[in-house]
Amino acid sequence: MNSRRPAIGCGWRRLGAAFTLALLPAVDARPAENLVANPSFETAGADGRAPDAWSSAGNRSVRQDLAADTGPDGRRCARLRCTEFAGSGPDVHAMLCQTGRIAVKAGRWYRLAFRARAEAIRGGSVEVALTNTRPWENAGLADGFVADDGWKPYELAFQAVHDVPAATSRLQFWFRGTGTLWLDDVELSESAVGREWFPQIPLDGAANPVPNASFECGAAGWGSIAHGLRGWGGNLYRLAGTIDDRTAAHGRCSLRIDLDRASLPVHWFDYYDPIRDPVPNALAANLGWFRVTPGEPVTLSAWLRAAAGGTPVHLAVVEAPDRRRHRTVIAGREWRRESFTVRPSQPFLFAAIGPDLDAEGARSNATVWIDAVRLDRGAAPADFAPRAPVESWLAPRADGGFFTNVAAGLAFTVEAYNDGDAPAAADGRLVLTDFFDREAAAREVRIETPARGAARRAESGLVPGRPGFYRAAWIAGGVTQTVRCALIEPHAAGTDTFFGFNHAYPWDFLVQRAQAAGVGWWRDWSAKWQTVEPSSGRVDYAEADAQIDRVRRLGGRVEVLLPFPSAAWSSAADPARVAAEARDSAYLRDRMTVAWAARDPAGFDRYAAATAARYAAGPAPVTHVQLLNEPVYTSYALPRQFGYGLDDYLRLLGSAGRAIRAAAPSCRIVGGISCNLDHDLAREFVERGGLDLVDVVDLHNYDTPRPAESHEEAFRDFEALGRAHGGPKPVWITEWGCYADDDPPARPLPVGDAAMNRCRWPGEREASAHIVKYAAVAAGRGVRKIFFHAGTCGAINGQDAGGVLFEYGGAPRKMLPAVAAFERLVGVPAGCEGVIDADALHARVFRTRGGAVAVAWRTKNRGGPLATGAGVRACDIMGAAVPPDAEGRIPLDDSPVYLAAADPAALLALLPAATAAGAEDPLRKIGFDTAALDDDGLRGPPDGRTSLSYEFAIPDTDACKAQVRAIDPKVQFMPGSRGRIGAGPGECLCVGTTRRGHRGTLSRLAALPFVTRIIECHFE
Repeated sequence: MNSRRPAIGCGWRRLGAAFTLALLPAVDARPAENLVANPSFETAGADGRAPDAWSSAGNRSVRQDLAADTGPDGRRCARLRCTEFAGSGPDVHAMLCQTGRIAVKAGRWYRLAFRARAEAIRGGSVEVALTNTRPWENAGLADGFVADDGWKPYELAFQAVHDVPAATSRLQFWFRGTGTLWLDDVELSESAVGREWFPQIPLDGAANPVPNASFECGAAGWGSIAHGLRGWGGNLYRLAGTIDDRTAAHGRCSLRIDLDRASLPVHWFDYYDPIRDPVPNALAANLGWFRVTPGEPVTLSAWLRAAAGGTPVHLAVVEAPDRRRHRTVIAGREWRRESFTVRPSQPFLFAAIGPDLDAEGARSNATVWIDAVRLDRGAAPADFAPRAPVESWLAPRADGGFFTNVAAGLAFTVEAYNDGDAPAAADGRLVLTDFFDREAAAREVRIETPARGAARRAESGLVPGRPGFYRAAWIAGGVTQTVRCALIEPHAAGTDTFFGFNHAYPWDFLVQRAQAAGVGWWRDWSAKWQTVEPSSGRVDYAEADAQIDRVRRLGGRVEVLLPFPSAAWSSAADPARVAAEARDSAYLRDRMTVAWAARDPAGFDRYAAATAARYAAGPAPVTHVQLLNEPVYTSYALPRQFGYGLDDYLRLLGSAGRAIRAAAPSCRIVGGISCNLDHDLAREFVERGGLDLVDVVDLHNYDTPRPAESHEEAFRDFEALGRAHGGPKPVWITEWGCYADDDPPARPLPVGDAAMNRCRWPGEREASAHIVKYAAVAAGRGVRKIFFHAGTCGAINGQDAGGVLFEYGGAPRKMLPAVAAFERLVGVPAGCEGVIDADALHARVFRTRGGAVAVAWRTKNRGGPLATGAGVRACDIMGAAVPPDAEGRIPLDDSPVYLAAADPAALLALLPAATAAGAEDPLRKIGFDTAALDDDGLRGPPDGRTSLSYEFAIPDTDACKAQVRAIDPKVQFMPGSRGRIGAGPGECLCVGTTRRGHRGTLSRLAALPFVTRIIECHFE
């Protein structure tokens, strides 16, 4: 939910390719003891209603009831029903939990399985965690799932990060809002199967398990890894070497790696301390994990030579997830074979070989050639042989499979090598599948190769004119290799974009590639007060300048974040309280120190004004500065745990904002609590005048997977709240989580911390659809920027889902062309002309640079065609044209489509259920002063505050009553009474009373189309 330290292992993945080899899962033969008491809820508690050993938990403002019910097998299950929900905060939830029963040990793996169903829970989103209640911290399980009205099985795996004694444990299932959750057959047991790493390469079954071991098929199957880099698991993200066909120990090719201290690649990162590290080592690493037997010797060998004698080279193996073990050897001018034997402690490892300028005896530069790599069981290498007599590999002709000429389509090269003594043919099949996993093209390919020689064949002109995501599969010799590709129309340079990233990618080519896809904004953390003024009066912007200027030089737009209200030397922090909170974490100690206000608040104003003025100048001026990250809400800035509150942030925002506007009049102030939009603090910020202090309101959102349209209510209420308090103002979501990986490096898939992990979607197709639909819902209610969290990457074969758009080597995920299509067709909309949420149809109609565009979809499993009209063209989620059928209809399901026309009216005519965005504000239906009511729905003098009764009329039908009852279960229905509202024939008088949460209740009631007026009830 903020700029965090993800739990990144060695971190990186694919050269844009994966090859399908045997998967050999470990088998846990031990009987598993269920650590959960009363797991099937068959035993009743003392009250005879609720199940024994289970309880509900939550704030008193939440009305919930836990009882036994009938499960899927006709026996008992647990049912948690929440009928009233108001407020926000860590304890505002409906929760079913088991406390004081479950002990886990740090480092051990566990499996949680259960069955669940739900009704009327917003989006069906439920969270699950195992918590240590003293001290209060997550034990390693923090996840979420989506439940619907049918019983489904769920299974989660996790590794305990702390020892948790049974007495302080809490296994918890919870949701935020009204609704009902049923749970049954809960099993939590220790598992001998830990994290599995992929793709897996067995050591047996081939002459040499290393694919493309002598580089005769180019660089396929290889990337690079470095060590000693700082930052969030960052690492070399593509091959740092070239194929040399002039020297080889085997065949005709080798891999050449050049390093020179005068021109080393630079690894960048802007948090916590700005990083720009030259990379003095680059080791070639194979793609994929070799499955080995722990404790048994494995030998890595390779032929090496160097441009200069006495060149140190590392032979290394990396054990999952990131333990590097190596031997340093000395390469000379002649080819020589070297080897390294290791007894692995883990069942997964990969090989890495290359020079290190920091190694003892290294010069300021090195050129090294690598060839004939082999991995063997045992303590000695066997004679070199390639993996197979004939090998062939597919490579995209655009780097990383990133194609930007839509008219030309995709192009590939197939390279084949024959190690035999006679000519041979490499026969294979090239199959192209699209975003929807449908076959888009297929070709049979035959390559004639000479004895001890290579050949190649070019395949081009595939899917011309069809932008989107494609996976090219090359099937030959019993091995399937896949290559990811994106075909997009590049974003016009200089055009504003809707999407951005919190933190710029550490490598320039990723920033440029993201910008070509329409991600043009980068939220930068480097100009924090401690960095630019490390001691009083010693001002030095060099590090922040380097970070910000780098992104501007690459054509990006920077939002400069001033995340903390003090520097270490200016902080009012109490060291003892900081130490108690940070415990043994030096990082938290440093960060929490600068989270306190400055002893002299005017010092922050001076720093903020000087920073804004510095970056507002120049050829690519910074136009937006954000004041503090997650103030009050978390421990980042002015946290409640140290006694700060909203008043403290509003004072700082007002004072520093005035200083910035005076020093840099062109700068816009971004501010807000940086929390979810339905959090109490977000609402209080607006109600207390926060909109008067900012130009843009900031929010953060890390939700479990749930339908995008389920966010509409919260966005609508927040927009209405802003309109009632001096707004609305544009909204930026400067941190947003949405992650998926169809080729996971490990199972369970790690993303980052607990907040990031709960934003995992089951696949890239689902995540792509959610990005587009969520962006449409948000943009329809005033959001004008969404920044993904975060621009990070790691190491080959490790996790990288947190980087959202890319696999290793810059190969695209499905989300990248989905973002590119949204930016090309919608971009930053000029306005929303219509909001449609009727039955199973959802759509948002926007005015855009090119006219008008609607984003439309149907609720899952309720699809049906949609009629189009003259002058309307349709595109799928990838931006590819969707031709209408003979009756002028296009298919419409849960994957969003774009409808484009010259004018919004043409689109609104296709969507007759549309509610015009300019229509009467539903809150105007309320005929009394809601501002006179406090948070508990009370008004009047301090010694006599009372609630307010209100009335309205609805059609006297069961369906309308059910909708009202779902919003306010306490509403009284009085059919036959007219009331002051004047309920007529066929109408039912409804009477309600304000209480805590009344703002949301009234807003939702007023939004009902059959409610025309809500007035105060005097019971006359």
